[in-house]
Amino acid sequence: MVFETPLLRVSRPVAACSRCRSAKIKCDGKLPACTACERSGKQVECSSTSDQFARGKERSYVSTLETRIEKLERRLQESQHRKASVVAAHNHTNAGAVQKHVSSEGNNRTSKRLEAQEIDDLVSDFGYLTVNATARDFYGFTSSMSYARMVLSACTKDSLPPGFVTPLPPRNEAMITIRHYFENFFVMYPFFEESSFYASIDAVYNSETSRNPTASPFDHFSVRLVLAIAHSGRMEQRGDPNYMAAIGHVSAALAHAEHVLRPGSIASVQAMLLLHEYSMIDPHHFDSWGLIGAASRAMVDLGLHQDPPRSTSISRAKLELRRRVFWCVYGFDRTTSLIQSRAFSFSDDSANVALPFSTAQILVPPDAKDDSNHILFKSFGPAVDLFNLRRIQSAWYTELFQSGRIPLSDPYPLVWRSCEAMRNWFAGLSPSMSPQVRNFFELNLLYSYIYILAASPRMPFVAPFAQSLIFEHCIQYAEKMTSHANERVKTAPLSFYDAMRVYMTGRQFIEVLQGNEDRLLSGIIPDPPHVPIDSAPPPPAPHTPRDFQKNLARSITCIKRLTDCLGLFGLRWGYMSWRDRFQRDTESLLSSLNQRVWKRQDSTNGPARPIWNYSDSTGPLPESMIPPPGPHQHLQPLITPTYPPEFQQSTEFYQTHYNSVIPQTGHQYPAWHEPTGSVGEQQEQLGMPHPRTY
Repeated sequence: MVFETPLLRVSRPVAACSRCRSAKIKCDGKLPACTACERSGKQVECSSTSDQFARGKERSYVSTLETRIEKLERRLQESQHRKASVVAAHNHTNAGAVQKHVSSEGNNRTSKRLEAQEIDDLVSDFGYLTVNATARDFYGFTSSMSYARMVLSACTKDSLPPGFVTPLPPRNEAMITIRHYFENFFVMYPFFEESSFYASIDAVYNSETSRNPTASPFDHFSVRLVLAIAHSGRMEQRGDPNYMAAIGHVSAALAHAEHVLRPGSIASVQAMLLLHEYSMIDPHHFDSWGLIGAASRAMVDLGLHQDPPRSTSISRAKLELRRRVFWCVYGFDRTTSLIQSRAFSFSDDSANVALPFSTAQILVPPDAKDDSNHILFKSFGPAVDLFNLRRIQSAWYTELFQSGRIPLSDPYPLVWRSCEAMRNWFAGLSPSMSPQVRNFFELNLLYSYIYILAASPRMPFVAPFAQSLIFEHCIQYAEKMTSHANERVKTAPLSFYDAMRVYMTGRQFIEVLQGNEDRLLSGIIPDPPHVPIDSAPPPPAPHTPRDFQKNLARSITCIKRLTDCLGLFGLRWGYMSWRDRFQRDTESLLSSLNQRVWKRQDSTNGPARPIWNYSDSTGPLPESMIPPPGPHQHLQPLITPTYPPEFQQSTEFYQTHYNSVIPQTGHQYPAWHEPTGSVGEQQEQLGMPHPRTY
């Protein structure tokens, strides 16, 4: 059977000149005069009537340019008019309401007309956009539809204060701050070359004194954002000097965004990674999910997710940079997806890139271990270890959370195999690794255990043995995070993602303890679920004290430590609502645990008092929790994305630090303020110390 090809009718703009249209003859559209007009000697009359063509589709290139100039002039006039209106409104704030009522009707008509005109202009510009993420549009990057504007408009939360820029510090001070970035962040995510960055520093500071500046926009952008990330990493409280310095550096960096966030180059991906890294520490101004998504799409469009064929001629340095950028995008994407319970930007099957760095770069030379004068002697072993952990996490997260919602008939062979892989990964860490970095990895390991053992779409029911594991891992996580969060000298990155991990760990601790108090507090570990003989063995049973009173005290201490961490992180990042919500969620559980304490004390004729409750938090924070001077919806465990809760900023904060008005939001929430509750002294864990086996 022969299928007839349908006739496709395509509407095209008018292309004939006025004379050919009136004579109804074919016009070849030749410029400056068509062939028919030349033959008849009517070259002067060969012109297109602009009113017969659709706006934005004029036949003449000159007419297109004239239309574009008219648009720009009109936008310039509107911008000047808005600026004048702002000044007038500031100078005449006490104007009468009668005059506003008289002119409101005319202003509404004018605004509607301008809005309709802007929509028409925007629609006409769509024809010049490209479908390729790394291609340039018709007008180039001077268009109002630039790539940088689209990325920033989609990923910006609260606007930065206008005109607030931190001056470039003296070079010796800047180097101290930059070294903090390299020692805390770069060792985990080295997505640019050290030598090229130091060249950018030289160019930026030479441009301050030279008449012929040589610093590129990317040099200014990268140096400023590294300074911003380092200052944010030192921040102890939202609004302190480090926080304000970081805001000023970010504002200075975004002045070069139009020239840096340009698709088609690795530098653009690196710039978005710097913004994403900053958004992990300052969650108020940028959306980390949107930034890593944009960086992932640009990375895939450049082909960085595939190593070039061996027949391709490419330098070793360029290949190394490609691999660095890919694996850092991979690590950021996996971390963000796990934290927010969202899908990955790209799958593991679509990527084929070898790990970066040579053996010499991973292992620190013996004569360079004590040399901290230059960052080039630092080891990239922690970065490779982190990439390997993210790869293991990606495998089980894809299977349990991104492969449908039909429950697995027997999920525990997969769970035990994944736990064994993570256990072997942790056992294979370098013995020369610093204790702080090892503690950072141990926190990631404990959180991964809690994550994979908890309920998921493909494993809706948790076995009693897995509940006991979650119970013990939550207690260990709370203990280690409290110690890590109170360190004054950080040698591993501490971001807002850690606050989200603490909250989700607390939620899992509540879920597993409610309804299973007697069994978990007794210290008796049930048998693991049966799996086939050829499957990976279950994790070793934790060493739990078989003392009801000790486990009761350990549970109360765990709740207190998690509350303390949420209070400290809330003070640092301005999200005290997470601590308050956790207190409300654990109030009934804590009351039940304290009642058990009272019953035990009554039976032994001891003083009837709880170990700890929230009523103890009525004074200021203790000195150990006070820093030195200087989510949209209710969260369900591991299934609903863990967004930070929105809130309305207080007037005092913006007027004090930004000298600006309050940014308006669509929701009204309690104003952010410093907590006024005392968390008391740290309760010592009553269980017997024992070596932990992961």
